[in-house]
Amino acid sequence: MRKLLKRLVVWVGGALLLAVAVGIGLQWLLSLLALERNPPPGELVVVSGRQMHLLCHGQGAPAVILESGLPGTSLGWAAVIEDIAAFTRVCAYDRAGFAWSEAGPEPRTAGNLARELRDLLRAAGVDPPFVVSGHSFGGVLVQVFASQFQDEVAGLVLVDAPHPDITAHFPPGHYERMKNLALMPRFLGPLGVARLTMPMPTASPDSRPSSVQAAEKQLLATTRSFRTMASELEVLGESMNQVAETPLRLGQKPLIILTKGRRRKGMEHVDDTQERHTELSENSDWRVISGAGHFIHHEDPAVVVDAIRSVVESARTPPADAAASQ
Repeated sequence: MRKLLKRLVVWVGGALLLAVAVGIGLQWLLSLLALERNPPPGELVVVSGRQMHLLCHGQGAPAVILESGLPGTSLGWAAVIEDIAAFTRVCAYDRAGFAWSEAGPEPRTAGNLARELRDLLRAAGVDPPFVVSGHSFGGVLVQVFASQFQDEVAGLVLVDAPHPDITAHFPPGHYERMKNLALMPRFLGPLGVARLTMPMPTASPDSRPSSVQAAEKQLLATTRSFRTMASELEVLGESMNQVAETPLRLGQKPLIILTKGRRRKGMEHVDDTQERHTELSENSDWRVISGAGHFIHHEDPAVVVDAIRSVVESARTPPADAAASQ
């Protein structure tokens, strides 16, 4: 009986080790194939010794910079980037560690990510002023960016971006739970398990070709993308605090806030607190997009393009008092 039990333990242990080895190998192979099968549509720019992916179209100023959510890639803006390029220069990029961009240093806080974005734009020769637009967590990042580099920002568009006031509505320990949630992509990602269990932001509707959605799903399921998700989730509370503690005052610079109209029961405060973003600028507009969910730029891209066009045109027109003094 003991010999049988020992054999069983050995067989089970061996099977588990084999499964882990197969999972790691398969995940490594699929990560490699994701990058080989999906060449970067933009350029790879060297920033602090590592490559970051930047995709730019169009001509004109101010340039529009598009910031993705968590997780997200430059492909998430495929439904709007060409239409924006019709009236100004527009750039989408992949934060360090996502898609075609090589991993960056820790911690992945909003302040550090904002500085990396500026370094990327400088290295690529994309000159200010900028209109910055961020979706979801990307809206957090562009607010920190605008605070750190106020003289380089001409306006903002926030696409269903959380206001730091939502923190007060969360139960105690919310961000500690985010750290626990980060354990899945950090440890299960390299094993190939996370790609089977984690939802990817590619199911939001049909404004993007299916090939683009499939490419984004593959790129978000690479090992380095999983590790980057974990790194950003682990310091999410610190990033939200950085926004709350950042004295962003846009003055007359234009700001448009887009909020989803399709609410989730019990989460109404997340949407309603977005109105408080209007306090950041004396020239602001809050728009609730009827019928749209969280991925407004996928579900109703024309609304996002229109908002960005409005902010660009407003940024091109100096305030009346400034024009009168010239």
